Amino acid sequence: MPDASRPDREICLLLLEDSEIDAELLAAHLNKAQLAFRLTRVVNRREFVAALEEGACEVILADYSLPDFDGLSALNIARALQPDIPFIFVSGVVGEEFATNALKRGATDYIMKRNLTRLATAVERALDQARERRERREAEQALSRSEMRARLAIEGAELGLWDFDPRSGEMSWDERCRVLLALGPDEEPTFDAWLARLHPDDRERLADSVADAITYHPDKTGAYAEEYRIVSPDGRERWIASRGQAQFEQGICTRFVGIVRDINEERLAQEALRRLTGDLERQVAERTAERDRIWRLGRDLFTVAGLDGRLRRVNPAWLNQLGYHPDALVGSDFSLLIHADDIEALGGVIKRLSEGEVIERHENRLRHANGTWRWISWTAVPEGEAFYAIGRDITEERAAAEALAQRNRELAEQIEERERVEQTLRQMQRLEAVGQLTSGVAHDFNNLLTVILGNISFVERWMSKESVDGKIADRIGHMRTAAERGAKLTAQMLAFSRKQKLEPKPLDLNETVGGMRDLLQSTLGGSVRLETVLKPDLWPALVDPTQIELIILNLAINARDAMEVGGGLTVETANVTLRDKPSRPEEPMPGEYVLLAVSDTGPGMSDEVLAKAFEPFFTTKEIGKGSGLGLAQVYGFAKQSGGGVRIETKLGEGATVKVFLPRAAARASSEPERKVAPRDVVSASTRNVLVMDDDSAVREITAAMLTDLGFTVIEAGSGSAALDVLRTDQRIDILLADYAMPGMNGVEAARAAVQMRPGLPVLFITGYADLKALRDVGEDRIIQKPFRDDELSRKVEAALADAAELAQKVVPLRRG
Repeated sequence: MPDASRPDREICLLLLEDSEIDAELLAAHLNKAQLAFRLTRVVNRREFVAALEEGACEVILADYSLPDFDGLSALNIARALQPDIPFIFVSGVVGEEFATNALKRGATDYIMKRNLTRLATAVERALDQARERRERREAEQALSRSEMRARLAIEGAELGLWDFDPRSGEMSWDERCRVLLALGPDEEPTFDAWLARLHPDDRERLADSVADAITYHPDKTGAYAEEYRIVSPDGRERWIASRGQAQFEQGICTRFVGIVRDINEERLAQEALRRLTGDLERQVAERTAERDRIWRLGRDLFTVAGLDGRLRRVNPAWLNQLGYHPDALVGSDFSLLIHADDIEALGGVIKRLSEGEVIERHENRLRHANGTWRWISWTAVPEGEAFYAIGRDITEERAAAEALAQRNRELAEQIEERERVEQTLRQMQRLEAVGQLTSGVAHDFNNLLTVILGNISFVERWMSKESVDGKIADRIGHMRTAAERGAKLTAQMLAFSRKQKLEPKPLDLNETVGGMRDLLQSTLGGSVRLETVLKPDLWPALVDPTQIELIILNLAINARDAMEVGGGLTVETANVTLRDKPSRPEEPMPGEYVLLAVSDTGPGMSDEVLAKAFEPFFTTKEIGKGSGLGLAQVYGFAKQSGGGVRIETKLGEGATVKVFLPRAAARASSEPERKVAPRDVVSASTRNVLVMDDDSAVREITAAMLTDLGFTVIEAGSGSAALDVLRTDQRIDILLADYAMPGMNGVEAARAAVQMRPGLPVLFITGYADLKALRDVGEDRIIQKPFRDDELSRKVEAALADAAELAQKVVPLRRG
């Protein structure tokens, strides 16, 4: 019958034996003992070490004597590689002394081969010993881990340990306990020393608590838990928590152990929390009272209403704000107070509240008890089957907001107007700068053209005397035509820059347009239809008659060039009164104007073209088809006349140019101009002319033309040079002064000359007329460059004749 104490599993045995017969004998004895095993046999050192490294065997059986190996060496290797595996010597050649030595060196047992009956028992005993050692080692390791965890826990929790034996009165503290109890390192740990450190108010209570804990009671566990204060030698107090357990044997406490923990911060926090709780309770009471006061005294409308729209509670403000007593409103339908136009929105708000949404702001009108309507702004929060709402009267705020919105609109309009004015000012400044440049260029061109046309006149007179004709005469004619075109171009440039000399008169535009109809029709040709729409009772316009005719013709030509064959052109007059400020620099200021409008059926203008339409030299025509000065001349003339111009156009629908001319105070005169009686021709051969011009070429040609007319000419290249001549005794009959000169200009030199020689006639020669400087100078005293036809001789002779007539009227005073 098998032994119940034997393992029911297969045991792995490692056998170090070189004799196969002995190995079989060993296995036979183990089988006979009914021991379940698996035998692994090795015969040399290498196989033995390899088997040990695999670690599969549980018991090692080793012979002592081997061919190249011995049992003691095998024991040493086994102790090094697998010290926990039992090692049993099985040998037949050694004695008791060797066996004792082997056991001292770590062998588990020694079996003689001649007595193998004890082998199975030795193997089982070795396994039991190995198991006990393993279990003891595991228990020790578990205890060590437990102690380590406890020590780490105590250290982590900063706990102090104490141990008290009530029988002997002995007490022990660890270092942490000494620190917490404020005990010095040399102070004897006794129960009385501990009591001495307690706060006087806690000492009696703690002594009773300890006595109770260490006294045996059948219905008590001996547990101890207290909190108390420790007073350090320097007088500081700290709160300590102590936990302990009494151990009893036969009703006598043999040991009382426990821990101490610093709870000073906890107690301080608890005290602060207690004070805070008290403060919070007081604040809650105060807030509750404040809430009640807000409900009773608040100016806002407070209400609690059901999701069915019925009022459950309202505060007294409803009486103050809307005139309704709260008791009269409770239970009523809220919508009964709402303006009819706001009821639908209120339904939407209640629906959103029923879905749990918070209403941040909703405005509606509530009827006051006196019948008026008040705007209320609501905030509402749902809660269960009701909602809580606060309403504020914003009637005055809405009125103020509306007034502010109106003011903002006015400010926006003012800002828009300011931006428009600034844009207009920038455009005007740009056009003014271009005008300044244009007038300067025109002045220089006129000087050049004066020289060119003057010399052409000399050449033509010479050719006429010499009877030269043919190709040379034709080429000279072409040169004159080109120069005169240049003069016309500079005149247009001066018109844009508003530097031309105008002679405005009251004029009937209907008569002017009617008188130009045949000219306009011939200019337009038979392919363009001409129509005039002239307003009866047209106001008189204050304009220069000659220039307005050029403007009408210029606009007609522009319109003709813009239209295809078969287009139509309309010239219209009207009386207009403008009240709005101009939106563009070319437009007129508010006032009464006579309107001249020229419309065509051409392709119209784009916004980009319209923005540059009045800039000089800007044109959409092909190269050589236009100078780009037509509309610029219209702009300059209208502005210089005191009016303005506006273009109304749309792509594909033609364009209308509206010229606004100032209304004249008096009616236009239809009487013919009086003919001035012809003056006697002044003899040029006896007259001396002082010509003042800084341009030597212009001065030379002017002098040559006057010399050719028979005058004696004295030249001066500057104002100071001319005054030097006048300071001499040389007779000077007339002064021809160029206006634009460096240093002293023509007006300044003429003023000084007249002071030196009173009555000296002066003519101004200029490439452009500065209206401010020459505003008091008559047209008959200004000669425009380049000289046209006989203008130079005619105006010089007229000035001399006027001077002669004036001299004849002077009555000499008699000497008394």
